[in-house]
Amino acid sequence: MLKTFANRVMSAVDWTADISARAGEILIVLIAAMMFYEVVARYVFSSPTGWTQDVAVTAQVWFTYMGMAYVLRHRELIRITAVLVKIGPMSRKVLEAFTLIVICAFCVIATVYGTDTVLDSIRLGRRQPTMLEMPNWISEVPVIVGFFLLGLQGLVELIRLPFRPAPEFSFEGAVEHALSEDSKS
Repeated sequence: MLKTFANRVMSAVDWTADISARAGEILIVLIAAMMFYEVVARYVFSSPTGWTQDVAVTAQVWFTYMGMAYVLRHRELIRITAVLVKIGPMSRKVLEAFTLIVICAFCVIATVYGTDTVLDSIRLGRRQPTMLEMPNWISEVPVIVGFFLLGLQGLVELIRLPFRPAPEFSFEGAVEHALSEDSKS
């Protein structure tokens, strides 16, 4: 029963990472539409908007942080593998575990300090120094959410690590390929 519950929780974390990435894809399309609208309004109708740049930049912050857990889940993080290609499977697993622990620790720190920053912004009423004057917390919240989700995904990957084969790396065509169970399916 406990194993079933744990599997459901880990599946929920995976699902959340996937949904966050899909939301980011939608934001990219919306950003492109906003910027197209701005170009048409400015250069065709000589009537620029005062909101598109602020909203587009904020959406970029959101999609960047919201995609971090998805990137970790699918092993798409940037890696330096010069040493990893030369060591055995057990050493690669140990280094993978160390990396995941560091990621989780950094996520805790970023989430705690990010939360303090957001609470200060709300308490002090800080606003962006732009035409729209959006509250700062709107572009600060994705840092908290993104690092929280990344930390959860890192914990899930750490739990799964002993039950998966060690990551493999190669330099075929000067491109590294991390083979994970997710990419095989």
